[in-house]
Amino acid sequence: MAERKVVGRKVAVILGAVCIALAAGMIVSLFVYLPLAGQVDSLNAQMLEKDQSIAALTAQVSSLNAQISSLTGGANSSSNVVYLQNMVNDLQGEISRLQSVLYMNDSATLIPNQGFQLDANSNLTIWDQPNTPLFYAGFVTVSVTSSSNTTFVELTYSSFGLVYDNVVNVGTSGIAYFPVLPGPIVITLGNFEANSTVTGTAVATYIY
Repeated sequence: MAERKVVGRKVAVILGAVCIALAAGMIVSLFVYLPLAGQVDSLNAQMLEKDQSIAALTAQVSSLNAQISSLTGGANSSSNVVYLQNMVNDLQGEISRLQSVLYMNDSATLIPNQGFQLDANSNLTIWDQPNTPLFYAGFVTVSVTSSSNTTFVELTYSSFGLVYDNVVNVGTSGIAYFPVLPGPIVITLGNFEANSTVTGTAVATYIY
């Protein structure tokens, strides 16, 4: 009986520890995934807005094409046909632009192969342009080569009520990927070296 009691207590202790670990894991998961859920909602809202704009522009194109068809038979209406056709071409160009943004087929270089030098255990802001915000949701990639395997990239921003702050270790050569929402962002490089100066290059690209 004594042995059974000891075993029972051990089992109870183990089960209690497992329950505590699971609870801690759930709390950590909430802190990790709740901000991401907010980003997903914002991205979905922006995609819906683009879809609605594309649908409205497509309807305008159809209406203008119908007007062109009705005017084509009259000799005196050629100027109107040209005017309407130009409007159609402009709207189709806008549709193509929105579709390109919707499917994240566009990109822009934020930082073109910038060299950097960091003191040991220090950081350096390489992008902070409050007057040049990102206009669309997408991704920012930061490609880094450096002399230290402790080199990291940090990207922060506040958008749609979401405060985003993520750090990615890139080491001596790596690419950090960050999901972004519209608004200004800040990109920082840093390292955890004890004594050595860190040198390297960085390229940041905005995909939207």
